[in-house]
Amino acid sequence: MRGAGLDEAIAAVAPIVADVRDRGDTALLEWTERFDGPRPDGIRVPCERIAAASVPHDVRDALRRMIGSVRAFSEAQRPSDTSVEAAPGIVSERRWVPLDAVGVCVPSGRSPLPSSLVMTAVPAQVAGVRRIAVVTPNPDEAILAVARELGLDEVYAVGGAQAVAALAYGTDTIAAVDKIVGPGSAYVTAAKLLVSSRVGIDLPAGPSEVVVIADGGADPAACAADLLAQAEHGPDSEALLLTTDRALSEAVAIIVAEYENIVVELVESLDEALERSEAFAPEHLELHVADAEALVARIRNAGSVFVGGSAVVGDYAAGATHVLPTGGLARSSGGLGLESFLKPLQIVRASAAGAAAAAAVIGPIARVEGLPLHAAAAEHAVRAR
Repeated sequence: MRGAGLDEAIAAVAPIVADVRDRGDTALLEWTERFDGPRPDGIRVPCERIAAASVPHDVRDALRRMIGSVRAFSEAQRPSDTSVEAAPGIVSERRWVPLDAVGVCVPSGRSPLPSSLVMTAVPAQVAGVRRIAVVTPNPDEAILAVARELGLDEVYAVGGAQAVAALAYGTDTIAAVDKIVGPGSAYVTAAKLLVSSRVGIDLPAGPSEVVVIADGGADPAACAADLLAQAEHGPDSEALLLTTDRALSEAVAIIVAEYENIVVELVESLDEALERSEAFAPEHLELHVADAEALVARIRNAGSVFVGGSAVVGDYAAGATHVLPTGGLARSSGGLGLESFLKPLQIVRASAAGAAAAAAVIGPIARVEGLPLHAAAAEHAVRAR
């Protein structure tokens, strides 16, 4: 998280996480009441309420189209299993298997994000995850409608650090999961980091980011609109325009003048703009240039790159995930995808001849490493065949 006060957030949520770990549902409800208003009638949302969730027809249809596009893109991402005779008589296999249980954090209340439930739960379903537990404080109708569309009935009316702790350690009501994903505040991110030695987590989520690279042929209004769209997430979001055209920079600067978290900079060349972007490693990178594909071929550090359209296309309608790395983590990691809900299982099969050949490799190396019992085990394996 780029300058988001993560150390302070970790210190703030550590007592909450420990309390839920130790006192379970009682602590979960107490912290929920403290941070999210009146405590819910029950921690788990009744199936009847999910089934009755109501949204306008246009919202329902848009959500269904989003679900379809995310499912189509996710299905195409499945990695191939591999099986190789890497040494004579020894076959090593790497097989992808789904996680058993995943917890999904979905912001609700004043800023409900039903799209985030789609982006997280659909790839998990395509991967074959058996159990998906959704935590969302003050559940919004649109979020419940998505749960209904996806056939998710395990939805809990809690959120924040306390919900993360419940997913990680389990309570009487919420069984522990194997991995926790989904967006949230700095406190949710801090809680996920605190429990990451016990369960898997997705990337730490920081404030939204966008870099727009534009030349003189770009539309100032379109560039400004895309900067404003990401700045809309909050005052800690970062939006940066890098352009080679002075007139464009001046026009955009006028439109976004009231937003302190939007920066407009003039650069000498597109090469300089790309170098700046690669160093920043933004969550979103938009290319408003004549030959965008020439730049695409050189990009390594970005969560998602947008050619010929706004980042909001990826946020909602492209099937591509909007759960993306922030804070410079795009230098080492990508966005949430099908593989986020799979794990590789390694299988090694050895014939009698393979075991004998392996012993000739194991013995000398094991003795050098001071592990004579490894060498002895290899020799016994040969005799046992």
